[in-house]
Amino acid sequence: MNTPTIIIVHQDVPGMIAHVTEALSRYNINIAQMTVTREKAGEKAIMIIEVDSRSCEEAIEEIRKIPHLHNVNFFK
Repeated sequence: MNTPTIIIVHQDVPGMIAHVTEALSRYNINIAQMTVTREKAGEKAIMIIEVDSRSCEEAIEEIRKIPHLHNVNFFK
């Protein structure tokens, strides 16, 4: 079984993880696993979040409004 996964490419800035997890929490979406990597401090970073819910569309739309995001994809 595939795990629903959100992949976010963003600028490495303070508070980015907090903004994303806050949006998921607002929609009662539980995080199963999360990884954040970056190329270099302050540059591009990638956040990979496995979640328990296949219905994340509203949360994804809210996440897309967060400043400093380059791309957001959701794989069911």
